Amino acid sequence: MEEVKIREYIHRIIMDKCLGNEDARQDALGEFIAMTMPNIDEGAVKNIKSMIPPIAELYDKWAVMFIDRLLETVPRNQIEELCSGTSENDSALVLIYIMFMESERMEKQVDQDIASFAPTQNDEAGNLASEYIRSKLTLIADQQKAKDVTIQ
Repeated sequence: MEEVKIREYIHRIIMDKCLGNEDARQDALGEFIAMTMPNIDEGAVKNIKSMIPPIAELYDKWAVMFIDRLLETVPRNQIEELCSGTSENDSALVLIYIMFMESERMEKQVDQDIASFAPTQNDEAGNLASEYIRSKLTLIADQQKAKDVTIQ
């Protein structure tokens, strides 16, 4: 399998897992903000939601970093097996991605990336945006781990 095909396949698996549609994202943001900041008005909710970048941009960046690292560290024949199209191997790719995201290096990267769109992490809206992105990553990890248990 050509490297470009490997990259495309892994990227698609990771992005499909990480993203939902934009309407669902906006609804989830609104619910999350209302739950964590119940005393703010609708205008403030809209301002905070607008601060949070499309998560796709961050996930895309992190997926590319993951693919680069995977190709650097895992033998090609094992990567090709992971890209064979079975649900078990797709789940394995997502679990490896989750472990990558939980690494100390990526925790620092996530903090840096979040800080780049929320210039002052002391501000309440910036902290909320950071919290939301982290909770989304945790939710993906929990869902994948639960799915992995049901596959076995």
